[in-house]
Amino acid sequence: MLMNLAQLPVAMRQLLVVLLGHHNTGSFATAGAASAACGLGLAVSAPLYGRLLPRFGDRVVLLGSGLAHLAALSGLALSTRPTAFVALAAAAGLATPPALSSGRSLLPRLVPAPALTRAYAVNAVGQELLYVGGPLAVTLSLLLTGPAGAVFAFAAVGSLALVGNALVVPRRHGADAADRAARPAARRTVRTLLGVHLGYATCMGAMWVLVPAFAAGAGHPDQAGVLITVWSVGSLAGGLVLARRGRLADPRRAYLALLATMALTSAVLPWPRTVPQMAVALAVFGLALAPWLAVTDGLMARAAPAPHTAEAYGWLQTVGQLGTALGAASSGAVSDRFGTTGAFLIVPAALAVAVAVALTRRRALSAGPETAGPPAPEPDVSLPGGRVAG
Repeated sequence: MLMNLAQLPVAMRQLLVVLLGHHNTGSFATAGAASAACGLGLAVSAPLYGRLLPRFGDRVVLLGSGLAHLAALSGLALSTRPTAFVALAAAAGLATPPALSSGRSLLPRLVPAPALTRAYAVNAVGQELLYVGGPLAVTLSLLLTGPAGAVFAFAAVGSLALVGNALVVPRRHGADAADRAARPAARRTVRTLLGVHLGYATCMGAMWVLVPAFAAGAGHPDQAGVLITVWSVGSLAGGLVLARRGRLADPRRAYLALLATMALTSAVLPWPRTVPQMAVALAVFGLALAPWLAVTDGLMARAAPAPHTAEAYGWLQTVGQLGTALGAASSGAVSDRFGTTGAFLIVPAALAVAVAVALTRRRALSAGPETAGPPAPEPDVSLPGGRVAG
C-alpha cells in the first residue's frame, strides 16, 4: 500500500506537468517539452537506481532520491521561465524514487512462493486504483488550489508515503551460488520480457493519445476522462480476478494467453463511433491488462537473480518510457493525417509484434512452478544500517 501511495505523484506527474507548464509559462510547447524531459529523466535513472539499491541499501537510495524529487517538484511548481521549467522537469524525472523497483524485487522474499502471483496481482490492483482515483484527485486539487498547489499536495502525500515505506521494509540479501549459475538463462529471459514490454508500452503510449482524440472527434472532449476511467476499471476487475484466484499452474502460459487476449480485444478499438461504444470496447480491452502486468512482474522476479532484480525492474521502466514515447508520437502523427480510426490500428499492431516476440522466444520465458518455499536466508551484504524499501 505504501509503495503504491508513494507512486501517486509519479503516476499523476505527466498530467500535472502539462497543466502546470501551461499555467506557469503560457505555452503548451513548453509543457510538452517538460513532460518529455521528465519521462526521459526517469528512463535514464531507473536502471541506475536499481543497481544502487542492493549496494547502498534501499532506505538510503529511496530517501535520498525522494528528497531530491521533492525539491525538484517544489521548484517546478514555482518556476515560470520556460528553460528552467523544462530543466526542473528533467531533474524530477532523474530523481524519481525507485519505489516500484524496490518493492517488486522484494516481494519474492516477503511472501511464500505459492502466493507470489496473488501478491503481484494485488500490487497491480493498487496501481490501477491510482489511475482510477488519481485523475479525480487531480481535478479536485486543481479546483481548490490551482496547478501549483496540486503539485505541492501530491508531492507531500507521496513523500510521506515514501518515508513510511522506507521505515518498514526488511533487509536485502545477496546472491547465492544457484543465482549466479542461473544468470546466462536469466539474461535471455529478461531480454525477452523487455522486448515484449516495448511492444506493450508502445500500445499504451498510443492509447493515452488516441482515447482523448477519439472523445474530441466524437464531439465529447469532456468525456475523455470517463473513457480512461472505464478502461482502468476494466483492468482493475481483471486484476481482482487474478488476485482472488492466486496461484497459476504455468505462469509462462498465462503470460502468453493474457498477451494474446489483449491483442485480440484491441482489434475492435478502431470500430466504435460513439462514446458508449468505445466505453464497452475499452472495458473489455482492459480486462487482461492488470493480470498480464502482474504475471510479467512475477516472471521478472523469477528470472533476474539477486542482487540484480531491482535493476531488471528499472530497465522495465526504461523500456516502458521509450515505448510510451514511441506510441504517443506515432499515434499523434497518424491521427492528424488519417484520423483516429486509422491511428487505432497502431494498438493491435504493436501488441501483435509483442505476441510474435513472446512466441518466438517462448523457451526463454522459463518460470519455475510456484511450489517452492521462500528463499533460504543468505549472508547480509548490505552496508551497515542499509534497509530495504518497497
